[in-house]
Amino acid sequence: MASKFRIGVLACSLSLAVAGCSSVMPGEKPGSYSSLPDWVTMPAQQVPEGAMADTACVRDNASMGILKNKATAQARANIAQQIQVNVQAMDKTYQSLTESGEQESGSGQTFESVSKQVTNQMLQGAIPERVDYIPGRSEEDGDQLCVMVVLAPEQNRKVFENIIEASNRRLTPDNEALMYQEYRAKQAQEELEQATE
Repeated sequence: MASKFRIGVLACSLSLAVAGCSSVMPGEKPGSYSSLPDWVTMPAQQVPEGAMADTACVRDNASMGILKNKATAQARANIAQQIQVNVQAMDKTYQSLTESGEQESGSGQTFESVSKQVTNQMLQGAIPERVDYIPGRSEEDGDQLCVMVVLAPEQNRKVFENIIEASNRRLTPDNEALMYQEYRAKQAQEELEQATE
């Protein structure tokens, strides 16, 4: 009986503590699994289909300009990692197509080998769409500056096209469409995993 009472008191205390630590700004919807806004916890769900997004947060310990540049660079690096994962899937699909005889094996480079240079060039077009200070949960945590960077759908498509072009691979229109579906499918899978975390 005393054990059930302790569990009940602990549950009430925990729920009061969690309710008191909200860091969502007025008018913003909190993320599903935290008190942070959705644009911070699930940026990919805040942008149109075909776009890529990531949010990075840095501790408020310098001027806003320095913090914004640092968070923007981190978010762009995270988008670059997402693109790398998509490109690895493209390489596997291309290999399957050449092994099955649906696509002639050309003398070009792998998509992955050219993607870093193309990605770095194209990510200059990935702009900070949202910048805001997020209060810390305690004084020890401190505030953070968060930046959501977005690569628009047309820019994301251009990344794909530039990777194909730079690789010197010649694809049939059907195989190029299949490769783009694979590129997008990997992104969609990551967005789903992010939403269920």
